[in-house]
Amino acid sequence: MEDLLSQDPFAGRAADLIENHVVAGSQLAGTDIWCQAAEDCVLARIKSLRILGGLPRHKAPLTPAARTERLKTLLQLWANGCTCAVDEDLFADILNRHGPVRH
Repeated sequence: MEDLLSQDPFAGRAADLIENHVVAGSQLAGTDIWCQAAEDCVLARIKSLRILGGLPRHKAPLTPAARTERLKTLLQLWANGCTCAVDEDLFADILNRHGPVRH
């Protein structure tokens, strides 16, 4: 697993965030600091993706609780090596709140 993490920076960053969540308990994962770090990781991943036709941005905004749960789920997938996993609703929510991503 360590070889995978050293080859894919997003898997490594996701693993760090998930590990911090597990070690510190669910208190950390619900904080604004953790959510911002997780969103920064997702934004970096979006910048690295080549998505033809763009991402759908017409989705409804997520509640903070739903956003946190989706962040945890997506980062867990990335940490486990599923770095191609995409959550369109989460991506749209983050992009709509942060503005367009510059490549």
